[in-house]
Amino acid sequence: MGTRIRMFAAVTAITAGFLGGAAATPAGAAPASYVSLAPQDETVIDVTSANYDQVMEMSKTKPVVLDFYASWCGPCQKMAPYLEKYHAADNGKWIWAKVDLSEQGQNKDVADKYGIEYIPTLIDVSSGQEKGSRVVGFDEGSGPDDLRTWLNGL
Repeated sequence: MGTRIRMFAAVTAITAGFLGGAAATPAGAAPASYVSLAPQDETVIDVTSANYDQVMEMSKTKPVVLDFYASWCGPCQKMAPYLEKYHAADNGKWIWAKVDLSEQGQNKDVADKYGIEYIPTLIDVSSGQEKGSRVVGFDEGSGPDDLRTWLNGL
């Protein structure tokens, strides 16, 4: 019984950390991190199994960069600010389609379609098909320049 209490306390502490110190969220209320007052950028999409086909349709009119990442992945976190910066600089020239693999099995079917073995992995998709080379991993030394060069080739 003591183990269950310790597990419950750990889960409660983790949950409180995610919610900014609040131990609970009122029913039906979205956590503060999901509330946005700014208009949503239609060229940044969180890809799931449910909207994958729609994203592939979008690739027929604009290049799509499938970004396979996880919140616990250090190189993914180091690459993200550069992707954000370059995406903003490119003014919506390409769609940043983020595929979150943080949880066990999350978006596994999408990752399996592309044989993803390592993260971060970026894939250029055009007309519903993978095009060109992939970016796998991220090196803070040459990575930002290599990423910019790869994105210029979309």
